[in-house]
Amino acid sequence: MQKVPYGNSNLVVTLYFVMKMLPMIISGMCIYLGYKLFVLGVTGEASLSVQSDTISGQLINAAPGLFFAVGGIVALIVSIVRGVQISFDNNGGHVVRVSNIAHG
Repeated sequence: MQKVPYGNSNLVVTLYFVMKMLPMIISGMCIYLGYKLFVLGVTGEASLSVQSDTISGQLINAAPGLFFAVGGIVALIVSIVRGVQISFDNNGGHVVRVSNIAHG
């Protein structure tokens, strides 16, 4: 991987902050818009079924606002749980590795 000079580490930290905050803002907007759709009484018939080795669930005949809210909540949880590991070289002060990690 290409080494980045230490002076650009502020850029790395800024981009990390932006990439963590942007999904949270979008998720918050989805949750809010889902709430507004639910309160306004927008109706529709939609179903969602999720099955995995560890989790399963069904949402049957749900309002569209509920899908917005649930999608926003899932995206918010994923953006919080995901992490980024930034490694610096001690000798030259270079960023040597930026990688995604999952906590837990």
